Amino acid sequence: MSGAAENARMLAALLGVEEDEAAERLQRRVLITADDGPAAGWAAEIATMLERTVLLTNDPAQADVELLVGGAAARASAPAVYAAIDAECAVVSRAPVGPLGAEPPHPLFAMICACGAAAVVLNVVVDDARLPPTPDPFEVRLADLGLPALRGLAPIDLSGAVLVGAGAVAHGFLKALRHLPVQGRLDVVDPKNVGSGNINRCLYLSDGDVGDPKATALVAHAASDFLHLELAQEILEFKDYVAKLPKVPLAIVTVDSRRARRQLQKYVPGKVLDASTTDVRGVVVHSHIQPTAGACLACIYQHIPDEAARERSIADGLGISLDEVKQGFIDGAVAEKICQAYPSLDPGKLVGKAFDTLFRELCGEQALRTPEGRQVLTPFAFVSALAGALLAVELVRQATGRAETNYWQVDPWRAHLPRMRRMRSKIPDCEFCSRPEADTAVRHLWG
Repeated sequence: MSGAAENARMLAALLGVEEDEAAERLQRRVLITADDGPAAGWAAEIATMLERTVLLTNDPAQADVELLVGGAAARASAPAVYAAIDAECAVVSRAPVGPLGAEPPHPLFAMICACGAAAVVLNVVVDDARLPPTPDPFEVRLADLGLPALRGLAPIDLSGAVLVGAGAVAHGFLKALRHLPVQGRLDVVDPKNVGSGNINRCLYLSDGDVGDPKATALVAHAASDFLHLELAQEILEFKDYVAKLPKVPLAIVTVDSRRARRQLQKYVPGKVLDASTTDVRGVVVHSHIQPTAGACLACIYQHIPDEAARERSIADGLGISLDEVKQGFIDGAVAEKICQAYPSLDPGKLVGKAFDTLFRELCGEQALRTPEGRQVLTPFAFVSALAGALLAVELVRQATGRAETNYWQVDPWRAHLPRMRRMRSKIPDCEFCSRPEADTAVRHLWG
């Protein structure tokens, strides 16, 4: 399934319309006009968030919506969105925005604010009350992110850290991380290959990467963004990566499965930074340092009924057992079994693919028609990018001793309110924390 088709499916599900109608709305064109100076750089960041969801144009006569950045004069007669940013605040509105301060924003703050600008522009482009609403004006304040002064920040050494997953959130994280003084080495671990449906939300990828290992493609494209940080790919599952190490000092978690996150916790990383998305409607950021009195990954992503329903739907749709789905990835025997139900598939091309990925592809091709299959949806690029950028925010907060909370729930269509930060406690029946041997392992590894 192409990235454009993935976007259309997501929008169709949100609006309750046919995919053809959703696709037509995403074919509308956005003209971005910026004045000279800092606004031009921010406008380019916003364009990066928008171009994987809607069409951009340089022709005022073709524009369906014009985004005016930094006080630029309009070039088109289309409906306008206005945006301005300085070092402390960004404002996006459907009405003209007054001048802000002259100091330019830190590029990490600019990237976060670009995600908000993309949300507002997409709302104007789609023009449907069923899309999640954005406030007018949409304001993001640096103070609300709980960060120290970003300019002059001490170097952050990532030696011993591992980025688990090389999907869309991981791309957003590295796009944000390039703006921070990081050094050392970061291993990128992912066993999957790039699919055509990944291109619409993975910021470093292009069509030429389809079929390549995700970790290899991400490292290849992102490496030049870092002068003092070495990126290294590991094309294998996390359990096999951990088997080569005595322990994992820092796990930066971007995988797209609740089950996978719970499984990661049993390897007892010393520090965890985690971000996840709920289709287009929510971002969750979690962190902890062992030993912790708060929630672990298995507490945050405890098993829920919907999760089991999806797994059963995948098993029924592919003609395999629930236990086989719980393995996470397709092996040779399961590939042959699936091809008995779908003779047009090549078993050699299925081995190593995640069940969720294959199921989504077959749903997109309408080879599967189960109601549950229609809910296997992927977020727009700006939502995944925001999750990755807020993961970089938590890295800074943890490195500077500011991580006094362990859970942050953010609506990507609204401001990133600090009051949504809180401390989540352990759950009594957590499959990790409730086991006595887990406490023993934590004390053995981390004191």
